[in-house]
This record gives sequence, structure tokens and C-alpha cells, in this order.
Amino acid sequence: MTKNILYSLAGILLGFMLGFFIANLGGRSRLATSMADTSAQNSSTRSLNHSNEGGQLPPGHPSVNGAESSSAGGASSTSAQSQNAMDEADRNPQDFTAQIRAAAIFFQLGSYDQATLYLNRSLALKPDDPDALTGMGQTKFETGDYTTAATYFEKVLAQHPNDADLRTDLANTYAKRTPPDYDRALAEYRKALEIDPKNEQALEGIANSALRKGDKATARDAVDKLAAVNSSNPAISSLRSQLETK
Repeated sequence: MTKNILYSLAGILLGFMLGFFIANLGGRSRLATSMADTSAQNSSTRSLNHSNEGGQLPPGHPSVNGAESSSAGGASSTSAQSQNAMDEADRNPQDFTAQIRAAAIFFQLGSYDQATLYLNRSLALKPDDPDALTGMGQTKFETGDYTTAATYFEKVLAQHPNDADLRTDLANTYAKRTPPDYDRALAEYRKALEIDPKNEQALEGIANSALRKGDKATARDAVDKLAAVNSSNPAISSLRSQLETK
């Protein structure tokens, strides 16, 4: 998601960022979450190395100074660590882990073109890596390229067909594209529920897609099941309201 990188503190930070990368894209893949855990564990075992600090960046290397919160010294430290990680990825384009880390940082900063660049490097090194494939799918989803996102999720599902979260991610691409394909979305949400009957995101997806189709019976059934799984789910109130007004 290595050589000469700020590891001990940055490892903890970047492991968190990778988790953030996954959580904020709408994708909830356990595969991608494991990427963050593995990256953090690997990084935290390395010694602190300042050899890149203050060094000249490669041509075109983006700066993250000012891209993050400017409050107190913590933000400055985070920015320096982020810059260091991206510097490392550019200096070592054959280092898979460094590329994934840089992609995670750019995703957190909302720079999806740059996240795509580092994910492309990752996939050039490991074309079938499930974490890189999932990350690319999630990045494409965030930029609204739902058709391309689906192709990446499908590649991961070919390796891990029983991952309910990935099934839900794929279903979301059908529901969000223009025009929406709610029938295919519903089919994938239902496959996800066959694997994990308590998958809240799949139940929400069924309710939303059914509502868009005008199928209140299916939507109401999904909302009832969602409430049974987790009565505190914040989507329930809105879904019930839509059932009453549509």
C-alpha cells in the first residue's frame, strides 16, 4: 500500500491512513483493511531514518504542505511524514509497499489522480494483488467512474467470491452508474446477503434500490431486516420516511 523511509512514527500514521483510504471510499473490504494492518505492522518494525528529509524531490513530485489541517504542531509533523512517504514511493518505484502507502495518503487528501498513479504502479508490480485491485476499484468509485470500478471489484471477486463486502461494493457500482442498473445491483446485494445475512450495507442497498424502482414491498422487507440486525443504524429513519412518502 523499503528503503530509506520514515518508519516508526510514519508506519503507525500510514497504517491509519490506509484504513482511512478504505473506509472513506464506500468500500468496506476486509481484504483492503488487512492491507492497512499489514502495512502498519511491517512499518513499525523499522528504525527511524531521516536520510530523505530536506532532500530534493523528483521533478513533478506533489507537495502536501498546507493540504492538511494547519492546527498545532501535529499537522506539521503529519505533513512532513506524508511528504516523506511520497518521496520514498517516487524514489523507489519498484517498492510495492511504498506505492500503496503513497496511494493511501493521496486518497486521504482527496487527490484521486495521484492515488491512481501510485495504484497503477502497485498493479504493474503485482497485477493480481487483491488490495491494490480493491484500492483502485474504490478510487474509481470515488471519482464517479463506476463502470471501471466494477471491473476491479470483479477481478478481486474472481479470487475471493465469498467476500460479502466486495459483493456489496460491486452492487453499489451498478446502483450509482448512469443510467442505474438496479436489477443487477439487487442481484449482487442478494448474493452478498447469501454470504452474510447480517450485512448492513447490502440491506441498505436493497432498500435504496428497491425504492428507486418503486418496489416498496422489497424495500420495506429490507428495512425491517436491517432494523432487526441493528436498530441503531442511522439509515433506518430516512428509509422509513421514504417508504411513507414515495
